[in-house]
Amino acid sequence: MSHGHVTKSPPGTPTRLRALTYLAPGIPLELFQIVTEHLGRALECEITLETDPFADGHADIGFLCSPSYLYLRSQPRPSVELVPAGFVFRDERGGGEAVYFSDLVVRADHAALRFSDLAGSVWGYNDECSLSGYFAALQNLSEIGCAGPFFGQRVCTGSHDASIDAILRGAIDSAAIDSTVLARLGRESPELLKQLRIVDSWGPFPVQPIVVRSDLGAARAGAIADALLDLNLASCRDNRLHDLGLDCFVPIGDEAYAAERQALCALGQISSQDTGH
Repeated sequence: MSHGHVTKSPPGTPTRLRALTYLAPGIPLELFQIVTEHLGRALECEITLETDPFADGHADIGFLCSPSYLYLRSQPRPSVELVPAGFVFRDERGGGEAVYFSDLVVRADHAALRFSDLAGSVWGYNDECSLSGYFAALQNLSEIGCAGPFFGQRVCTGSHDASIDAILRGAIDSAAIDSTVLARLGRESPELLKQLRIVDSWGPFPVQPIVVRSDLGAARAGAIADALLDLNLASCRDNRLHDLGLDCFVPIGDEAYAAERQALCALGQISSQDTGH
């Protein structure tokens, strides 16, 4: 079942936008609700936030993982444009930039001390469109020249939270987890986090992009970016965003995704013809 939240637009305002997130519940749904509420007020329009991509077959605004963005941009007629504003999640490794990490975790009592110790083990991943949970590991294996199978078994868990649960139950040995998810776990369940151990970290990667439907035009994408950047001021009055791990928004351009575009091309996941424009 999809979850939604609708902001109320001023009387007589006909504009309506539909926002879509693929990132909840790993990143709390409430964070996206607060962001879309702010956008609705700033843009003076109604915004509906959905987590089910099949609810009505299309959307106007999306919160995606970068492989999905880069795949959509690689099509002959790209259906999305990047909103030039990016999340800055609280992580001292990020240095205040719009980045995040993929942290390879095992249970605290697991024998593995480094990535190489996991050869032949059972690896879990959230889904095959995830940068932090799937492609980060494949890219690392490619970079170290691993030509054959590395893991003994791969298990699709369906989400980062499910991967963590599978590790703790002993159903899998390891999983690469979005650093924002681990940060949330640390805030909500610090004792549970102590049962996990990070054996490797990959990144930084450009933060999960915000996109708009291409035919909305560059002006709409720019207006959305301006509203998000202005949220840095509004967030001072809304401590809940801070509680959810968001520090601010900063400007970001398609060039931030160039290295990831190249890595996905090398893995044969997207066309090398895409220039990002």
